[in-house]
Amino acid sequence: MADEEPGEHGEGEEEEEQEKVEEPIAEEEETVEEESVLTEYDPDEFLSGAVTSLDATIPDDLFEFEHSYGYNCHKYFNLCACDDSVVCWSSGSIITFMDVNTKQTWFRRSTTGGSVGNITSYRRDPNYRIAIAEGREGHRDPIILLYTWPQMDIDAVLRDGTSNAYSILDFSPDGELLASVGKEPDYNLTIWNWKKHRILLRTSAFTFDVNTVMFSPYCPGQLTTAGAAHIKFWKMAHTFTGLKLKGELGRFGKTEICDVLGVYPMPDEKVLSGCEWGNVLVWEAGLVKLEVTQRGRKTCHKAPVIQFMLSPAGDEVTTIARDGCVRAWYWDTVEQADPPEDDPYVELNPVAETCVPGCQIMCLKHQKDMFWYAQDGNGGLWTVELEIDKIECNHRKVLTCHAGAIVAMAALRSHPILVTAGQDGALQAYNTETHLLLARYQFQAGVTCMLYPPVDVDETSCIIMVGFADGIMRTLFIHPDRLLAQTTMVEVRVHSALTIHSEDSIHADVLDLICLLKPHSKSLTQITINEQRTLLVTCGEDSTIFMYRLVIDTPFRLHRLGFIETPNNIAYMTWKPEEERVLLLCGQVGFIMEALLPDVPIRDYSQITTFKLDFVSYKEILVKKHFMRNRPFPTEEDLASIDEEAIKAKEEAEKEKDDEEEEEWLGEIQLMESESMLGTTITWAQYCEEGIWVVQRGTGALLLVRPGNNKILKYGPFPGAWCDDLTSLKFVCDNRYLIVGTNTGYVRVVRMPTDEEDSPEQHHMIWMMAQQKLLKKLKGRRLAKEEPQPTPRIDYHDTYYLPMHDRYTGAVTCLEFSSDGKRFYTSGADGNIFSYIVNFDEDIVPSSPRRRLAELPKVERVREPSTLDGELMSHEQLKQKEEYDKMMAIANAHKKRVRDQLAEISAEYNKIIKANRALPYSQQIDVTLDPRPLQVQERELDECKALTKRKLAHQLEASDLGLHKMYSRNIIQLDVFPFTLKCIRDPEVMIRPLRQKNLSQAFYNQLEEVHQKMAEAALRGRRAESTARRAAARKSSWGPPRVASFLLGLPPKPPHPLKKALRNYHIRLNRHHLQFIEWQEHLSRKPDPNAMPPGAAEALKEAEATIGNRLLKTQPDYVAPPGHNTQLRVCLARKEIYDTKRAFNEKVLELREHKLKLVKRMKDIGERLGEIRVEIPQKMAKPPPPIPQIDDDLEFPEKNLEIKPVVIKGVPRTAASRKTSERRKSTLYPQQRIRQPRVPRFVPLSESRPLAASWEILKARPDQESFPIEAEIRERRIERHLYEQDMLLADAEVSVQQFDSRLRQLQRERIRVQEKNQLLELHLYQLHREMNVLNRFEAHEDRLAERVYAKLMQVRGVQDQITDCEHRIEEHEAEKERLDAACQDLQRQFKRLVQDNKFADFLRRIFKKKYRPPRERDDDESSESESSSSSSEEEDEGSLDSRDIGPIRLDPNICPEGCDVEVYNKTYELRNTRHKHEQDIIEQDHLVDLLRKDIDAHNKVKRKFSVQLEKRKNDLREFMMEKQSCMNEVDQVVILRYDQIRASALRGCTGPDGLSQTVVFPEQLLARLRKRVLELHDEIKQQKQRHKVNKTHLFRMNIDLREMEAKAEELRAKMRDVLTRKLGKPRRVDRTLDDLLRQMARRHKFSATLGTLPQIMMQLRSWRERHGALEKKYLTTLEKYSDRLRLAAALQADVLPQKPQKDPSVMAGGYEQEQYQRDVVRLRIIRSQQEQQMKALREEILSLRLKPLSYRPPMETVSPPPSDRSQIYLFQVPHTSRQLRKKYFPITPLGSVQIVYDVNVMKLLYDCLDSMRVTRDDADELLRELTAELPDVISGAKSRFEVVDSLVRKWLLKYGGDPSMYKKQTRAFDALAALADRLIRQHVEAMEGTDQQSHKIMESLEAALKDVSGLRKHLHERLGPALAALLHTTELADLGTEETMTSLVNSLIDDENPLSTESIDSINIADVIDDIKDCGVHLPMEDLKHVVKIAIDCLKAQLVGTEEAKQIERDVQKAMADAKSIASTKDPSTGRSDTK
Repeated sequence: MADEEPGEHGEGEEEEEQEKVEEPIAEEEETVEEESVLTEYDPDEFLSGAVTSLDATIPDDLFEFEHSYGYNCHKYFNLCACDDSVVCWSSGSIITFMDVNTKQTWFRRSTTGGSVGNITSYRRDPNYRIAIAEGREGHRDPIILLYTWPQMDIDAVLRDGTSNAYSILDFSPDGELLASVGKEPDYNLTIWNWKKHRILLRTSAFTFDVNTVMFSPYCPGQLTTAGAAHIKFWKMAHTFTGLKLKGELGRFGKTEICDVLGVYPMPDEKVLSGCEWGNVLVWEAGLVKLEVTQRGRKTCHKAPVIQFMLSPAGDEVTTIARDGCVRAWYWDTVEQADPPEDDPYVELNPVAETCVPGCQIMCLKHQKDMFWYAQDGNGGLWTVELEIDKIECNHRKVLTCHAGAIVAMAALRSHPILVTAGQDGALQAYNTETHLLLARYQFQAGVTCMLYPPVDVDETSCIIMVGFADGIMRTLFIHPDRLLAQTTMVEVRVHSALTIHSEDSIHADVLDLICLLKPHSKSLTQITINEQRTLLVTCGEDSTIFMYRLVIDTPFRLHRLGFIETPNNIAYMTWKPEEERVLLLCGQVGFIMEALLPDVPIRDYSQITTFKLDFVSYKEILVKKHFMRNRPFPTEEDLASIDEEAIKAKEEAEKEKDDEEEEEWLGEIQLMESESMLGTTITWAQYCEEGIWVVQRGTGALLLVRPGNNKILKYGPFPGAWCDDLTSLKFVCDNRYLIVGTNTGYVRVVRMPTDEEDSPEQHHMIWMMAQQKLLKKLKGRRLAKEEPQPTPRIDYHDTYYLPMHDRYTGAVTCLEFSSDGKRFYTSGADGNIFSYIVNFDEDIVPSSPRRRLAELPKVERVREPSTLDGELMSHEQLKQKEEYDKMMAIANAHKKRVRDQLAEISAEYNKIIKANRALPYSQQIDVTLDPRPLQVQERELDECKALTKRKLAHQLEASDLGLHKMYSRNIIQLDVFPFTLKCIRDPEVMIRPLRQKNLSQAFYNQLEEVHQKMAEAALRGRRAESTARRAAARKSSWGPPRVASFLLGLPPKPPHPLKKALRNYHIRLNRHHLQFIEWQEHLSRKPDPNAMPPGAAEALKEAEATIGNRLLKTQPDYVAPPGHNTQLRVCLARKEIYDTKRAFNEKVLELREHKLKLVKRMKDIGERLGEIRVEIPQKMAKPPPPIPQIDDDLEFPEKNLEIKPVVIKGVPRTAASRKTSERRKSTLYPQQRIRQPRVPRFVPLSESRPLAASWEILKARPDQESFPIEAEIRERRIERHLYEQDMLLADAEVSVQQFDSRLRQLQRERIRVQEKNQLLELHLYQLHREMNVLNRFEAHEDRLAERVYAKLMQVRGVQDQITDCEHRIEEHEAEKERLDAACQDLQRQFKRLVQDNKFADFLRRIFKKKYRPPRERDDDESSESESSSSSSEEEDEGSLDSRDIGPIRLDPNICPEGCDVEVYNKTYELRNTRHKHEQDIIEQDHLVDLLRKDIDAHNKVKRKFSVQLEKRKNDLREFMMEKQSCMNEVDQVVILRYDQIRASALRGCTGPDGLSQTVVFPEQLLARLRKRVLELHDEIKQQKQRHKVNKTHLFRMNIDLREMEAKAEELRAKMRDVLTRKLGKPRRVDRTLDDLLRQMARRHKFSATLGTLPQIMMQLRSWRERHGALEKKYLTTLEKYSDRLRLAAALQADVLPQKPQKDPSVMAGGYEQEQYQRDVVRLRIIRSQQEQQMKALREEILSLRLKPLSYRPPMETVSPPPSDRSQIYLFQVPHTSRQLRKKYFPITPLGSVQIVYDVNVMKLLYDCLDSMRVTRDDADELLRELTAELPDVISGAKSRFEVVDSLVRKWLLKYGGDPSMYKKQTRAFDALAALADRLIRQHVEAMEGTDQQSHKIMESLEAALKDVSGLRKHLHERLGPALAALLHTTELADLGTEETMTSLVNSLIDDENPLSTESIDSINIADVIDDIKDCGVHLPMEDLKHVVKIAIDCLKAQLVGTEEAKQIERDVQKAMADAKSIASTKDPSTGRSDTK
């Protein structure tokens, strides 16, 4: 498999993935004995250890493994439960076992020495098995060992599963199989039968890392792998070729591609997986079906899910994630969910959960019962209780370790304590004797480096300096005695609120913080002290180093000196020996700098302004990227040419060779410099006598360099580690041995070379020996160029290496020895810490005298600074902040002084201004301030505003984008924003809209695509029919009759006899042609005896589809209907669900708006009642109705999302400052005088309150006496107000009651809608399952269909070739007939030529000589030609001259004497022409024979292809049946009532499958079938009777036929007698007349030839005279019209006549208002009927597309009244309908596609198509395009010529014509123009309206209906009498017409009786029918009911909604605007007059 990005496989690649099937691995033939079940393994053969070189002085047991302190907890699934109490895990090459109860640990080393990839166990068998996967090491291949537990005996060894290492293992549920996945480069997935020690299947799992593999616990043979950006599903299947493994790559689709850790196969073959963001993905058929989240779209977990568990009942799924939480989910909710495709999310909350505090779960392994082992990614091992139903679970931590890489270690010199620091920020202390963890301190930031100061710096040996990732350096004091005295682990978490020595700790402090410094703003990388112990330098990732002055004390002190910037980040620092201030800096890209640090004295902190310093001097070295290789063998280009010396040397070399075997060439090691790559980071350096030893990343060698020189002086490659990174190095034994740790987890020891081994002479000798070896290999050849000596190389002959840490993640980070050198410690990036016992004769580390202090000094504790206020600043940042604060304090003081001065000056200025204003006006000084300062301030203010806007522009744009994203993702997609509408009286009653998302544009695009595909399929099926119809049309067309050839070229002015003969000839010819056409048409109309009667085919098709035997889908001969499109049904079902919910939501929204109006109405009522309360007595005043409360949070929650302007309140100023500013403003700037507004003397009545004002006048006052009239007025006003008060309160009460009832009604309707939607969703689910089946079969079905189509195209191609051959045969036959006719014409010419010649027989013999085609002769044949003559076949009598000649034979080659030479030559010419024609006829016969042979060959091929086509069709048919069987497996929910189930179906119904054998069938359809059975019985009787009648009729017809034949024979005999009597013999009259006409024409041609010239001259003179007369007439007319134009221009320049004004009351087209209103009513009725028809058609289409189980009953149709006509001639007698009245208005408006046209229009349309040579099938398209252009022609936007011209051009170009020559198609142009004129005339006549007489008839009918209906108030009372009047005067068939219904509606509606919804709803059909019957109408109930329903529908059609009315108004306005624009465009003179 090629390397590709995950998730980006194309469809072709996915098919290759799916079709990729792996064969079982063949067993390799090996020489060793094959392993089997009985194989016993020797444990001694499975041992590993250190490896040393030959004759090495380093012992094999140099480092003897002692203990492992760490745990690679970041490695996924690195935990194995051996039994209930023992667990194990892999630590590099070590396997650690631990008893969780006793905490006892023991270890086992891998057998190969390589890293352990994975450990898994199988604990269901009584004999437990543990599988350990070990990686490659050296020549040992990776293996998998299976041990028995607890004996740990080797049970099986599995080999050849991968090439390097294994990543994951898994046992099958039954324990018989084992699956393993390898690491790079092959990533092999291997299935083992481990008991038989062999591989079952093997294939490549993926191209990236695979993290997990799992067998399905429920489906045998299925497993799942997942890992980096992929998931893959595998199936094992038994085939006839053996066991195969098939993989399918999961496609994420719209889900973001992510790494997958946890998978779980479900029982229904679905697969659950986790994702990076914490949700659960459900996979089905290789696709993400849905994504599970918590409610509110919260993620299921905050970290990826790594494991799943399924309850035994299968209803709960438990997820385990890295966030430490274990949650249980009720999975039936997910199984029943069916989210939309564009939003595949399922939201549910967990039913139970438990969290392990502070644990990052990487793996769970079962212990016992409800207890599990948990691998903690934060460092540790837990026992977890998963009984999550409990309130609190018992979680216990059993192991604590580092989480991640170990950064540094320090072994205390005074005590057996090992201090380790990790990237996780933990500092841990171990007892190296008891191997216990003593203390753990957890810091906030990760540790990056650590320094254990030497003994001369720290006499106590208890101080460590730790650097952190946040740039802080902490100096910690360790109390070792307290540590060793601890019995339990001390664990302290250091955070902002605690110090390291927490006072509330129950333990004594074992660690004290004595100094905290922050020299860097980023992470520290190294801390170092010079040899003189005067300077301490730190380096960080901020590209700086910081210097401290070190003062030796107890403890030592540090003084800050300053920092120096470096060119890049420093990776390593070292001091130059014997130099105090020379520091070597190693950085990135091979950068090395030897710098001299400045000598800076200790300065007082207050005197320092910055800590920045510079180097005194420095030297730079730039080391490029180097790599090593073995020297390649020289190529021919590198060798010199062959000479004699080379030949001799070659012979000598061959003699010396003798029996020596040829060794493989392996050149010496070379150091190569990469020219294209920059250097890599220098990770280590140390000074030596010759220069500096450095280590470069990616180069496994020591490189010797010198400062100032970029060249490598010497290098020492490490054997076997050329490409490894040397991560840690340590010289021991006085620099004679070097210990190296690599990134692959190896610990290597090499002995450094001695002076003799590293001398120049030794290097030269090594090089010369290599040259000698090369020359020996070259066999005497020499190199073309002399090679200089390469860079000296140091060879390490004494080596030792020990693989310990993980090969892939276990880079060795630190090497540390104990103070006595007896123990050795290594730490790695994999989190492992190993301790070893050193077995070496020499002292590894120099022994230093230990001076143990009697008492540890007292150190001052430093408190950990708080980080709540922000991050701690570095030294430089703190100093710069202090300097900045100092500078700002100085600046603020200066500002204060300036402000005080300004205040004093302002006060003095104000005094001067006041004094100036106190002076007289004549003595005042004009004081004007300079405006420039104010302008400057305003300009600065504007600049500040602009700057603020620019600063906030990004934030504003981000906010806008966030708002837009929120709206687009959360608001706009919702159909209705969720809200709750409360009841007014009972707030507990509430209603909510149904939640749903809007249908996306993708859905509508998909629906349109489905319709388009269906239309294309239907069109594809109609093409063949249209082609056949065109062919038939071509064959049935007859051209005009052909005129005889002798009549061509007749001269003009024939004589009268010839004219008469010609006229008779043409009349006869046309009569014969018409008779021929009539006869052919009669033959074409001859009924086909095999054809069915008219309409029988459609009836039979309908019967087959709807009536008769119902085929079940389970039957084998079932065929799906052609319109059965599941995808369309899915789309329509989704749309129906959406429309249903949408309709209900609109009702709820409407009710909410009604509540707003109701609140406003209540407020108005309250205000009005308040006004009334003023006038009426208080005891009669009633309280106003309570105003309904609107809860904005519940009823209008979308208001919370509205953007509202925020008013920023300024800082409130005090009153004194405000007065001061106003006073200052008033004094500084002159104020304008403001004139006070005048109070109006009178108040208008419209602005006053008439009620209150009048009451003020009328109310009684105690001090005045009121008149009786005033008291009466007051009483009447009070009564009126009391009545109004009661009405208002009643109105309010009714409104509230109506609102509440409507809300409760919607509540009930909501339940019905939900029920309907549930059924639709069930139906949609069934459709989705059908779609899944179709998708599964789609690819193969397309392939089969493509094969069928390809073969069908081949058959059609062969058939086209056969048809082409047949057409060519017809053309050749026609050519033969033409040639035969030409030969007969030559015969007639020859007869006329020799008619009166005496040499007629001689010339006839010459002419009759036959043509013989030349034969191909052989050389031996004679060249003589044979000739023969033939006599004439006709019985013509010879001439007298020929009889006089006698038997003399004349030579045909010589013209005899007396014979005319021209006649003789003409005879030969005619004979040659005849021979040529005969030769062409023979050639045509030959071509016809060849074509017939081709036809035979094509027929054979066609038969062969037809057989293959039929076979492929059968394959496709079988496949479709298989697909249908799979479709039948899809269950469908059918809701039945007990009364719908037959009793027979209930017999034996037990269990859920009781009705499984029954058939669900619609009852109405069953009733129809029974009724149809009775009808069929009646039809059979009628058919028998008809058959009897037809038999009698046939007998009579046969008798008549025989009589007619006898009469015809008698007439023929009479004709023969008449012809014999008149012509002498029975000759054909037509032929005789033709001969006579031919003679007359010949005579006229001869006579005309003589008199042609005078006639031509006469005709030429007449044309000249006519041309002159026309030219004079043209000039006269031109002059006349020129005078008229000049006169018109003069009149127009003077006066322009005005058009008469139109009467606005008169409508266009002569309409009247009543007539217009009647047309509007009628069009609304028509629109309503069309909508009902469309709805019926949709329901019928839907019912046809549904299955029989989902059959919907058809619409109720009213059958016409039964006819009295006999049913005998049911199909023979056509139905005749009486003539309808002419409609007064066009049914279809102008611009519609379907125009009502008559036969004349169709004739014009077909003539137009025929003239353009276009098939008549395109008539609708041409009519549509022409109709679309007619409105522009009528309105004047286009001319008729432009429209016709453009259409003729377009259609000629469309069908292959030449549009440039279209004007020659005058017939097409004229036909299309005539059609356009006809259509325009029809529409103009329609728009002019009806005549006055029809209008009067309609008015009288409406008036009569109004009189009949009377003046009743209600509509339902007036409808019955009106319908009864119509039934009395009109037939029932005419009652339902639009005109009649229009009159009825107009009679029922007027201004007094408007139409409303309530009035229509109040109509009761039964009451109306009773009214009709009371009026004397006696018709069947069904007919009356039908008539009443039609009338009600017509009344409902007059109701137009608000939105529809607005749309109509907009359309009318748009049409009026278009008309105005067209009128303005067409009337330029008006524009000119307006301009004037």
